[in-house]
Order: sequence, then C-alpha cells, then structure tokens
Amino acid sequence: MDWLVKLLKLLDFLLLRFSCLCYTWISVGCNMVATFIAKSAMPVVAKLTKKVVDSLISDGTKTGTLYWDRELAGFGVRVTTGGTKKFLVKYRTAGGRQRWLTLGAFGPLTCERARELAKVELAKVIEGADPAADREAKREAVTVAQLCDLYLAAARAGLVLGRGGTSKKQSTIDSDESRINAQIKPLLGQFAASEVTRPDIEKLKADVMAGKARRDVRTKRRGRSIVKGGHGAATRTLGLLGAIFNWGIDNGHVEDNPVRGVRRFKDAKRKALLTSDQYHWIATTLDYLAGERHENGKPKHHARGITAIRFIACTGLRRGEAANLHWNEVDQDGRCLGLGETKTGFSLRPLGRSAYQIIADLDDQDSEFVFPSETGEHGYRGLPNLWRTVKKTARRLVRETPQRAAAEADEPGPLDGLTLHSLRHSYAGMAEALGATLPTIGALLGHSAGKSQEGVGGVGGVTGGYILKRLDRSLLDVADRVSDHIVRAMRGEQITAEIINFRPRSVSIRLHGARRTAH
Repeated sequence: MDWLVKLLKLLDFLLLRFSCLCYTWISVGCNMVATFIAKSAMPVVAKLTKKVVDSLISDGTKTGTLYWDRELAGFGVRVTTGGTKKFLVKYRTAGGRQRWLTLGAFGPLTCERARELAKVELAKVIEGADPAADREAKREAVTVAQLCDLYLAAARAGLVLGRGGTSKKQSTIDSDESRINAQIKPLLGQFAASEVTRPDIEKLKADVMAGKARRDVRTKRRGRSIVKGGHGAATRTLGLLGAIFNWGIDNGHVEDNPVRGVRRFKDAKRKALLTSDQYHWIATTLDYLAGERHENGKPKHHARGITAIRFIACTGLRRGEAANLHWNEVDQDGRCLGLGETKTGFSLRPLGRSAYQIIADLDDQDSEFVFPSETGEHGYRGLPNLWRTVKKTARRLVRETPQRAAAEADEPGPLDGLTLHSLRHSYAGMAEALGATLPTIGALLGHSAGKSQEGVGGVGGVTGGYILKRLDRSLLDVADRVSDHIVRAMRGEQITAEIINFRPRSVSIRLHGARRTAH
C-alpha cells in the first residue's frame, strides 16, 4: 500500500505543476491578446482636420492619447490630459528602430502645414535618413560661443600652437579672449557653429566694421573696456575666428570653416617714422610728466613707465618686451638683451650704450623686473594709458608755445597718430638712414631668420640664421650709433642722419616755383 500512496502523491504534484504552467500560459496569452486589442483599438480618424482635432479629447492616459491619420500612415496627434495637442510622426529607421518626431503644437501649426511637414520627414526616412536623430544632433551641437570657450581652454592648456609650432603665450591668449568677448560672442555667439554660413561671416565683418558691438565701460578702479569698430578690428576678428574654426575642424566640433574665402580689409598698421622734432617733443613731454606732482608731493605718473618709453625709443623693443623685461635678461658686460619671451621665441638683441645708460642707474633691489608695477609683482602694464597721456600733454604743451598760441583747438598735436610701435618702426628707419643692411636691421629688431616682417625682416636659409643670431662688434656699433642719434634727437640736438619724409611732386613744384619767383 505504501507504493500506492507514493504514486498518488506524485500524481497530485504533477497535476499541481501542470495547472500552474497552464495558468501561466493562459495569463501570458491573455496579456498578448489584450495588448493586440489595445493597439488595434488605437483611435484612427479619417483625416486630421481643424474640426476633427478641435473635437479630440484625452482618455486620461498619462503619456497622452494618440490619434492617427488614416490617409497618411505614421502621421498623428497626441492629446494630453491638460488639453495640449501636438502633431507627430512615427517611423522606423533603416535599422528597424522605431522613432518619434514631434512636428509642433496645434494652433501655431495648422493641420495642413503639419501634414506637409510630415510628408517631408517621411520622405527623408524613405531615403535612409533619421530626422529625429538629426534634430537631436543639432540640439546638442556647440554654439560659436561654446566653440570659442573650448578653443580658449585648449589654448590655456598649451594645445593650440602659435608661431613656430610653440604653444600660444598667455598674452596672446588674453588678447584672443578679449576679442572674443568684445566682438565674436556678442555678434555671433548664439549661432550653432555647424550652421554658420559665409553670409553670416560677411554680416559679422560689416557689423564689426560699423562698430555694432561698440562699448566703453569701466571694469575696475583704473580700468576701462573700450571696444571700437573699423576695418582693422574687422580684419583681426575674422583672422581669429578663422583660426578657431580650423581648430574646431581638427578636433571634430565642426566640419567646415565658413571664414575661408571671405575677403578681408587690408590690416594697415600705422608705420609713421618720427622726425627729429617729434623725438624732441617726446623727451620734452616725458620730462614735464616726470615733474608733475599731486598736492601731497607724490608723482602723478609712474616713473618707471616714463623711463620705459625712453628705453623703447632707444632700443626698438616691442611694448610687451619692455614691460616684461627682467634684470636677468640684461647683460651689462655683453651689451645685449637675452629675451626669453618674444613673438619669435628666445631673442638676442644688441644694446646700445645710450640705451643702457637709461636703465643703468635704476634700483633693481625691489623687483626682478626692470620696469615693475607699483607692487613689483609684475611688469608695468600702464604703457598704453601713459602713451595716451604723453600725446595729450604734448598737444597741450605745443599750444602753449608762443609760435602756436593761436592754434585751433582741434589742430593735431606733434605726436598725434603715433603709437608706441611707431617708435620701433622709427628705430628701424634710423638704422637704415645710418646705412645698416636689412639683415642687420632684422637682428636689431629681433626678427626671425628666414622671414620678412614689417618690411625689413631677415634673410633666408641657414646663413640667415647665423647672421641674425650673431652679436659681433659691427652689430653693437650699429646699435650704439642708432641709440646715440635717437638720444641726441630727443635732446633737440642737430643730428647728421635725417629720415627724409615723402613729399608729393606737386608740393615740390610749388615750393621750387615759389623760390624761382622770389629770385
């Protein structure tokens, strides 16, 4: 009897398992049937028209109730519990993935227009496109402003190369950031970088030239942010933006550079050559500013800044090279400057004796910089403002002279139109007037070998590299002669080498004719 009991228990267990399995199959089948019925029961209208869509209501489903157009497969409208109605398209990609694409809200978008858009998007699907993925990619695409930020971040990390394949210097990065914030972001920053076209760049050029982003705001106690327009600003802005897009192409952010091919204005840098009188007015004005005092007896102007301008005039240094000049870059015995940070990398410059005398007596105990700021932590950064003061003061002083007492208020001063870089050009002009060759002038200015810059440049090839890097006695002699002549001109003395200014033939004829008439 025991075996019979065991058999009955086994049969009972098997029947129980079978019934559970059947229940599971029945349950799954019912769910599948219910789903099929639910899908089959999705509301379908003959055609989505304004009258039909106005009458549609939600059945309370959280995700909204879908109504499909029988005439155009895949075209429908979703009605939410709040009453919002949006047209959409449902399709499958070439890979079989189901995608949804919202066309727009009913109201602003009519049924007729929504149907036209749906046909366009479905036609793209037939051609193998994925409109929903394309829209998502555009939504995630970087704007011009974001591309600029990525470019600056890479530049600060040393990943953007400048001249000679070296990382961009901090001063150049600061200049780029200033131009980006002043011109590019305000005028083009909101555009998707991948969608910027050549007409957009042409408009940017016109807006920058017209000064559309012009501003003059105070940034700190003694600082202002002045943004102007003009041809030069437009040209430099396009140059920077083109470099940013090229970097974006290399790093996969964009596929094309819309700046390429856009014609730019000639960046006409002012290259005025100073006359002896102008050199004298610089010295006179600097002496006057050095003597100005506040009521408490403190100097009104930075003494090292005044000395720096004299030094630039007698050495032809760039403004930044002078401002950041360290004492350990000055070789007193070798009579030269070993500049570690210049536009062309390390640069060895001859130092004329008159130029060296300008800094020989300066106290170098408080700072490592030859021309330090008030705190001594960095080089003097106020040269642009000080130079503007020099020109303004020279204009006022010249009107106070007996010969110019009746001068018009708007008559230009003796230094108007000149920049600190004009002192560098004039230094080269003085060297040429004294008979220096182009390779020698290139060495005096620290131009890189094998390139022609600012009209005088170096000579090419290996030989040019040897010539421009050698500080021999003849090169020092030229530096002495140039600095001596400039110092004498600043003192108002008559110098033997004069730079001949261009004079139109009509003026010469008039002057010579007047002389003949007088005779």
